Amino acid sequence: MLDTGSKNPAASRLVSVPQLVVDAAERFGDAPFLTAASPISFRAAARAVSRAAGSIHDRGVRPGERVVLSAENGPATVLAWLGAIHAGAIPAAINPALTEPEIAYVLEDLQPRLALFDAKSVAGAPGTAAAARAVAVAEIATLDRGAPVPPHAADPADAAAIVYTSGTTSRPKGALVRHLAYVGAGQSMPAWIGLGAGERIWSILPFFHINAQAYSLMTALANGYPLTISEKFRASTFWRDAAGLGVTQVNVIGAMLAILARQPEEMFVPGALRLVYAAPALEPAENRRFEERFGVRIASGFGMSENVFGCIESATSRAKASCIGRPRQHPDGLIHNELRIVTPEGEVAAAGTVGELQFRNAAMTPGYWNAPEITARTLRDGWLHTGDAGYLDADGDVVLVARYKEMIRRRGENIAPGEVEDALLLHPGVAQAAVIGVPSSLTEEDVVAAVVRRAPSEVDGEELLAWCAARLAPYKVPSRFVFLDAFPLTATMRVAKDRLKGEIAPLLANGGPHGP
Repeated sequence: MLDTGSKNPAASRLVSVPQLVVDAAERFGDAPFLTAASPISFRAAARAVSRAAGSIHDRGVRPGERVVLSAENGPATVLAWLGAIHAGAIPAAINPALTEPEIAYVLEDLQPRLALFDAKSVAGAPGTAAAARAVAVAEIATLDRGAPVPPHAADPADAAAIVYTSGTTSRPKGALVRHLAYVGAGQSMPAWIGLGAGERIWSILPFFHINAQAYSLMTALANGYPLTISEKFRASTFWRDAAGLGVTQVNVIGAMLAILARQPEEMFVPGALRLVYAAPALEPAENRRFEERFGVRIASGFGMSENVFGCIESATSRAKASCIGRPRQHPDGLIHNELRIVTPEGEVAAAGTVGELQFRNAAMTPGYWNAPEITARTLRDGWLHTGDAGYLDADGDVVLVARYKEMIRRRGENIAPGEVEDALLLHPGVAQAAVIGVPSSLTEEDVVAAVVRRAPSEVDGEELLAWCAARLAPYKVPSRFVFLDAFPLTATMRVAKDRLKGEIAPLLANGGPHGP
């Protein structure tokens, strides 16, 4: 049973996302909410969301049915997404950079009743929306269109939306995100990272990410903060934009910090920005240099689409490399977030012993859309099995040491190697493919594809680069190609990727046989 009482009026109860929007309109009224070219107040946004819900309902969408949303960041995208939830539908915001084969997979998986797209999105291209009726986001989210409808009466424990996330399988999987995950994160974020009165939130991460949805949008709604949404991260104008917009807080990923840290001095423009939430952040010494140079504070955390509570830095974790702090809690105790670390033998690990991070709380995902087997593997005995390895140190902080799963982390995106390997194996000149991540100069990883050619093929890196670019989103396309005669194998005849990394490292370092 969820506790729905609270002493804090700003986080008084766990409600559905539609009710949070209604409450925000009542509490904050005509205060600015979406600070676009034409600012939208909390009250006006609630009306627009209700009308968007009416438009979505009028197009045949009923509670529980899916709506796919493929659009660039912007107020219309946010209002349409909230409108779908208001109508009781389950929206899935996806990357507008996906190629036609990728979006075809999502549409087949979701079987959505409606597809919402913008002019730049491939979802609006001929032939890609066969499984759904396609409507322009701008048409749904226009402020003065549609008849308003009351919010769908959802239980806070119900799924509000789907977030597609890559995993150990060759295809993305849709994590179901509960209403109370969104609402609880929005209510808790001020306590987690140190937000106060009068903050102005800046959202630059893509809206199809849980970070922008739960940590930026919901924080603004739950606390009455104005929210500025930029289309994307632009390093060359970041500081000038921040100063011009008057924002005080922004969410980033570690690679963005690394890029900003390498900019020349003249690119910095002082402004009101004081707090940066990074997931992950840089290493401690680099964080300190960044904070001193730019006059901001970096707060770091660890979260997942499956578990927005995750961990947050502690007083003792900031000085330790790869340390993610301690499990995040709701400030009013409405959601209790538990963490255990379990060894491969199934025993709870003692302090200092490496094991898998497992979480349990009422806000974590109930599972994955249309994927019962993956759900059963990930959610066992009431615990979320993350696939991440770490240990508790002497201070009680969590230190990450590795990933049990094979995901590659590139520029803030999770990439399943199997998905890239599948694309390469479609090429007639490729006999075998193994994709791995290697350390990047901008933190995180670069994608490297090792290939065994099919005789007598002479396929080269440039050809495979073009092949992948036509079938994969840009962030999934390998940056290097290495050609080998054979792969090292395990005793069970699988590619031994750890040994493979060691074999190709000299080739990459010495400019060996690789593509661009």
